[in-house]
Amino acid sequence: ALEVGVYNHIEGDGREFVVTVDDAVKIRSEDGRRVEKVNISNFINNLPNKQDTTRFSTDNASGSTSQAANIMEALEIGTKLLLIDEDTCATNFMLRDEKMQRLVEREKEPITPFIDRVRELYKQSEVSTILVAGSSGDYFSVADRVIMMEEYKAKDVTSRAFEIAGSDRLRFQNDNKTFGSIKDRVVQKSSFPMSKRGIKIREHGIHSISYDHSEIDLKSLEQLVDPGQTAGIAAIMEYMIKNEVDGVASLKNIINRVMDLISKEGLDSIIRNFRGGNIAKPRKYEIAGAINRFRLLDIK
Repeated sequence: ALEVGVYNHIEGDGREFVVTVDDAVKIRSEDGRRVEKVNISNFINNLPNKQDTTRFSTDNASGSTSQAANIMEALEIGTKLLLIDEDTCATNFMLRDEKMQRLVEREKEPITPFIDRVRELYKQSEVSTILVAGSSGDYFSVADRVIMMEEYKAKDVTSRAFEIAGSDRLRFQNDNKTFGSIKDRVVQKSSFPMSKRGIKIREHGIHSISYDHSEIDLKSLEQLVDPGQTAGIAAIMEYMIKNEVDGVASLKNIINRVMDLISKEGLDSIIRNFRGGNIAKPRKYEIAGAINRFRLLDIK
């Protein structure tokens, strides 16, 4: 309900009482996705192959690297709220328990788990996190508020959770680590090769877009709720490729310019020549999500 609380609901739906800030982004792990030059060094470092994690690329991301990339890409576009469900997360990305920390020294572990970064994100970048958890009690130590569902009713159990966390809360609160920079990335024009017939881009239901012969898999963009949004993403991508992608402007700036144009002149300003299906306005986070999952994407 929280992840679709970014949208309005009709009266009587029941979900109209669940309201989420409109820039909230659902984060999950996504094994196998492509990642193109994303700075994941806040979470991943010292990989065995010495790969640079400040400009990390892979055609087949692991659970942890994909989740790190998903977070950094959302931050790049401007989210101020991460929505995370432990059921769809990479366990080793979320935390390392005490026994594992004793066995594997921090210097030898390439992953800095999210639990060690979540407070920094809030204190330095004012990015909040809502985590749904059923087994990760360690997060009591970094929480501001703990809500427990009891017989389908929300119950504030913050005081009890803090008692259970005990002295661990002081350890995290007194930690002066810093969250590294969030870098804008520049999309190369060469990312989008065009045939003599021009751009061939189409949506296929909610979860897929094809560009020429390359498919963009959107199944992990869980806040897409209507095929019209996917058609909107395809139309906006076509417009961006023709009018905005120049190898100089950042992905964030390009998307913001297009969204500003839509706000001022409506979707018709973008879709005049688009031959896809019925169009609905997507959010900028899903537009960026589609582009980031395009397997031909080339970042400067």
